[in-house]
Amino acid sequence: MSPPARESRWRRMSGPWRSRMQRWALRRQGPDALPLRLRARRLYILPTRAGLAFAGVLGMMFIAGMNYGSGLALLLCFWLAGFLVTAMLRTHRLLAGTRLLGAAATPAFAGQNVAFTLRLSSPAAGASLTLRADAGSSAQGIATIPEESASLSLELPAPSRGLWKAPPLLLETRAPFGLFRCWTWLQLPVTTDVYPHPAGSRTPPEVAGQPAQGTLNSTGGDELTWLRTFREGDSPRQVAWKAYARGMPLLVREYRGSGRAANEFDYGQLAGLGVEQRLSQLARWIVDAAARGESWTLRLPGQPGLQGFDAVHRARCLGALARF
Repeated sequence: MSPPARESRWRRMSGPWRSRMQRWALRRQGPDALPLRLRARRLYILPTRAGLAFAGVLGMMFIAGMNYGSGLALLLCFWLAGFLVTAMLRTHRLLAGTRLLGAAATPAFAGQNVAFTLRLSSPAAGASLTLRADAGSSAQGIATIPEESASLSLELPAPSRGLWKAPPLLLETRAPFGLFRCWTWLQLPVTTDVYPHPAGSRTPPEVAGQPAQGTLNSTGGDELTWLRTFREGDSPRQVAWKAYARGMPLLVREYRGSGRAANEFDYGQLAGLGVEQRLSQLARWIVDAAARGESWTLRLPGQPGLQGFDAVHRARCLGALARF
């Protein structure tokens, strides 16, 4: 049997035991609040396969030394046993005292992955820490850092629209010798929005006669609205060169135009579609309008209309669809 097959079989056999231990540990710890300092009472440590093999060799050396009365064999056995205990203490100390400074998750569309980031600092310089989704979850990802203070990133699935909550996560280390595995479970209060998947082929309605809130590349006679970051495809004539000469990044002038009609995306106008299909169609219109630099008004039942045109407005509208 190949090593991956043996590993998969071992995971299936030990899955129920790990799930029970995880539930017990999370009940014992309670919800976590950031910032958090990892204490020894919430850390767990067990030997790895290499550690068990090492201990087995020590046992055979001890038996052979006793049978043959070899003092040198017993001396080497006791010296290696001391090394094994030292390795266990050092592995435990690498994780004990680690501070979790903050965590965040970026919004995503349904069916994509949420980018989860955990900022931490370790008292042991050069500590190698691994963050992964709990083994009982369908999410699997590993990120390792050999630094004293850094960030661990993990891609976690977001299968459906709504409020996404971070699942139980596993923070572990096998450093410095790989003979022991020390870990802890994390239940972090991190949430984010999962937007509806943009889909649909209906043509967006346009309300004639309403001025756009933010028309890109408009003429010089329109009213200056704001400055935004330069994007590929912007006209060089719209760049604020004076601000760039003063050391600022490339900024583009945007104007409030008066010649383009605003889009109006109304949930009630999508007759014949289910709830999720309507939300997906609205998300499709919002994403396309934002890519074209157009303004729009989003109308959802029981909520005031959301009007705007920039990236902040895009995130606000998509968030409203996610929480609808």
